[in-house]
Amino acid sequence: MGSILKVLFDLRQSIKSFVIFWHDRINKLLKISNQKNLDKKMVADLNGKKTPNWKQFKRFPKTLSQTESLLVKIAAALIIVSLAFVFYFDFWSKLVDAPKNGGEFTEGLVGSPLYINPILSQSYADADMDLSRLIFSGLLKYNEKLEIVPDLAEKYEISADQKTYTFYLKQNAKWHDGEKVTAADVIFTIQSIQNPDFKSPLMRSYTGIVTEKVDDYTVKFTISEPYAAFLNLMTVGLLPQHLWNDIPAINARLAVYNQKPIGSGPYKFKSLIKEKSGIIKAYTLEKNKEFYGKVPYIDKIIFKFYPDYENAISGLTNKEVQSLGFLPKAYLKKFMNKRDYNLYNLEMAQYTAVFFNDKNNTLLDNAKIRQALAYAVDKNKIIDDILLGQGQKIDGPILPGFLGYNTDIKTYEYDPKKALELLAADGWVPDGEVLKKNKQELKIKLTTVEQDENIKVANMIKDFWNAIGVNVELQIVSSDKIESEVITPRNYQALLYGEITGYDSDLFPFWHSSQRVAPGVNLANYANKKVDQLLSEARTSSDQSAREQKYKEMQNLIIDDLPAVFLYSPTYTYPVSKNIKGISAQKIATPSDRFIDIENFYIKTKKKFVG
Repeated sequence: MGSILKVLFDLRQSIKSFVIFWHDRINKLLKISNQKNLDKKMVADLNGKKTPNWKQFKRFPKTLSQTESLLVKIAAALIIVSLAFVFYFDFWSKLVDAPKNGGEFTEGLVGSPLYINPILSQSYADADMDLSRLIFSGLLKYNEKLEIVPDLAEKYEISADQKTYTFYLKQNAKWHDGEKVTAADVIFTIQSIQNPDFKSPLMRSYTGIVTEKVDDYTVKFTISEPYAAFLNLMTVGLLPQHLWNDIPAINARLAVYNQKPIGSGPYKFKSLIKEKSGIIKAYTLEKNKEFYGKVPYIDKIIFKFYPDYENAISGLTNKEVQSLGFLPKAYLKKFMNKRDYNLYNLEMAQYTAVFFNDKNNTLLDNAKIRQALAYAVDKNKIIDDILLGQGQKIDGPILPGFLGYNTDIKTYEYDPKKALELLAADGWVPDGEVLKKNKQELKIKLTTVEQDENIKVANMIKDFWNAIGVNVELQIVSSDKIESEVITPRNYQALLYGEITGYDSDLFPFWHSSQRVAPGVNLANYANKKVDQLLSEARTSSDQSAREQKYKEMQNLIIDDLPAVFLYSPTYTYPVSKNIKGISAQKIATPSDRFIDIENFYIKTKKKFVG
């Protein structure tokens, strides 16, 4: 009985506890509900407006139930995600890297500058022309398509008879020392080129040009007969008269301004470092902030000079420099797989050929021998094995893309069998490993410059000619002597050499008979009256169609006469660190043309919105 009562008592206590628990719980919930109602009432009482103020807004989360709070959080998250997508696709995705001012660009060059002077640099080191290109500017310039466009000139006019050219200068152009560029500077520069005491290598091209000052910013040029390539001459960099006028022309090469120049170009001289011997080791340019054209992005360009390519390439791989002025084909493989560099393979207005000089070897006066020598050369093998494919086979003196270029011309494709047949028909018979005729050996001396590519090509040509019974003697001449001891005196029988044809298709300097003597560059001592006539008529014609026809006819005559074996047009390889951007040049006429769009080079970037 006692145990039953105990059970009933415990049950009563449990029921009582249960009732008390839920009573307290219900009261608590009612208080919370009442508080929410009071909060809502307070909000309404505090502000009769439908839009809550900031203090009311801060209390808003307290008015929500747990479920409502969760729903609000989910909605807010969805809104944030949606806004992020909208921001990315409508704004962030349209942000691109754009050039920004600043940074230093360091380039390695082989050799050392001597005359940083646009009217002297043409006959000296590439370094001279590279620096002159950046420091000086001319009336006209070439753009990245090698088209002639105004530079210091605002505009120009050509008379109806093609004999008078009038140039109007930009009036905001200044020299690096702050003086204005005027017509007096233009006249002084042209007359200095024409002055024999100045000894400018450009003198021959500017002979016969009469200059006249119209006013401070207008200059007129008069020539005796039309000259189609006249505008090309107006791209020469100008010298400041106020600095050079008191320097006797005969002492021009001694002037301090040849190494510390004052120009009007996009970059100006800042400093140089010399060795004890006087050789310049480093040269610093800074951008010309007062430049009349587009001011460059890069603040400084530093050139470091090396004695040879081995040291220069070591400087590039060791990050001493960010680019190299030129990469010889022998080093191409070393850089082909390097991810830190871009290799810009620029088309260049240059061709390499073997020029025959029958004055020093009468055997080369024989057309059959010249033809046999041409058929014996495998141009494709030269390009593939030595140039590593970085070149184009050519069969004539006019390069692709230039006026008068024609693919429908006679070619001498590799055919050693045909070469042997030509020699046999001319009476040459085998005598051991060589051919002889009337006891005379078929022997030729092949001369070239001491450069890796040329030496390899010369040895391959020697093998080709040996294979058809020609005894070949190689003569390798150092680069500092090739001009004075070989080219100028025409001291060679067959010369393997590269010629830069320039910006215009005017081949007068290369193939007219009047150019057989230096400083003319008719390296084959070629003379043909009909070719002379065509060249003279083409250079005086303003009709491009007529010029083109004359060049095509001229080219066919040269190929028939075969004064040279045309081999290939090499590409110009320019290795540059991927940190340097904005390089757009694809075609150049001279090595310094790699800087043709220097104002667009950049290192630093910023984000720019493209709508």
